[in-house]
Amino acid sequence: MENRKERLRMVIEEYWRSERSELPKAKARDIKLKVESDLINDVIGPRRAGKTYLMFLTIKELLKSGVDKKATVYINFENRKLLPVTPEYFNYLIEFIYARRLLDEYEKIYVFLDEVQRVEGWEKYVRSIYDEFKGRIKMFVSGSTSKLTSSELSYLLTGRHLTSHVFPLSFREFMVFKGFGYGYAEEYLIEKDISVIKEMLREYIMFGGFPEVVLAQAESNKEELVQTLFVDIVSRDILPRLRRKGEIAEEIAYFLASNTGKLVSFTKLSGMLNTRGIKISVPTLEKYFYIMKEAFLFFDLRIFSYKVKDQLQYPRKLYAIDPGLANFSGFRFSEDAGRLMENVVAVELMRRKTVSPVREVYYWKDKQQREVDFVLKDGSKIKQLIQVTYASSKEEVETREKRALIKASEELKCDDTLVITWDYEAEEEFKGKRIKIIPLWKWLF
Repeated sequence: MENRKERLRMVIEEYWRSERSELPKAKARDIKLKVESDLINDVIGPRRAGKTYLMFLTIKELLKSGVDKKATVYINFENRKLLPVTPEYFNYLIEFIYARRLLDEYEKIYVFLDEVQRVEGWEKYVRSIYDEFKGRIKMFVSGSTSKLTSSELSYLLTGRHLTSHVFPLSFREFMVFKGFGYGYAEEYLIEKDISVIKEMLREYIMFGGFPEVVLAQAESNKEELVQTLFVDIVSRDILPRLRRKGEIAEEIAYFLASNTGKLVSFTKLSGMLNTRGIKISVPTLEKYFYIMKEAFLFFDLRIFSYKVKDQLQYPRKLYAIDPGLANFSGFRFSEDAGRLMENVVAVELMRRKTVSPVREVYYWKDKQQREVDFVLKDGSKIKQLIQVTYASSKEEVETREKRALIKASEELKCDDTLVITWDYEAEEEFKGKRIKIIPLWKWLF
């Protein structure tokens, strides 16, 4: 017992003694952790999307604002000095805080617990510390998405937590990481700037927004890193939760990644996989997909309908959490630009949804097979209809896409219609309705 206490003390002391310059470098991101609230801040998102670095960025900002280093505590439960981790570490942490009289010296202590899922029963201890020291000890927790999911946290920490969703970099963040120094004021952009932005967007679509991929220099390194990330998520966050052989799960994950932007019926998918020698039932396939969603590898959209039964029985539209993961699965920009662009838009809509609690995103399709990529619904009102197409001129924006928009507009009583293109901007009238057309880079800007 004393040995574990000493290990924890050593880890905290080493963190305190580290100079500010020794903290891992962390570039600014649009997302901020919820420092102002006393509630537990859980930080969730796909593996290696930047959760740990967001913690360090928050620590640096606290120190910059005048908070003393010793009023902050950072513990990584994957630190070799703490292994094997046990629940007693939480009690030792409180003992340490008392022993060093931190609550006497500071008004509030900020505790960052990284990879907290390594500790069995962590949620009971975190909840207990919150209840006992509410307002005095502010806790941030992050960890593997297979153990730390929004659904589990809603149950375990009811009324005690706020969630920060960490996605791979948005395109705005991507530009900052790449050193684009013009800010976001569109009126200051010249032709050269726009050309650079579009080239950056092409890279973003091809390799995605995982920070280490973005910062890698050579394209070959980026491709290798994306592949490593994909395998890492599958092997560490998905396979441990499945009983069947790992090769089957890997095959399914790869197959789904190569079908992003498509409608997926689990019944048809099960039959298709069976013809390829992968014997799997529909319920088992649905379970696999649910686990992959919890690991933030994929997400899906349901068809828009006022009938819940329709939403459940119609095929779902599948997307990868990052365009690089879809591209790694066999897409090529020249051949699949439209679907890759659609995946980028889908991820951005999910990112925006996390800051708008009433926002819901669907796709729309009628019996004549007319389809609209995205239906945005706020509360009970349809706010916007969006089509995505790889078009660079008026002639390339197909009439069928406009017809689908107008049909959905009439049926759903929504006049805000948008077409996102590669390089064409206009506002057109079609069948008596106005359609706004905007390039993807500008919509992401």
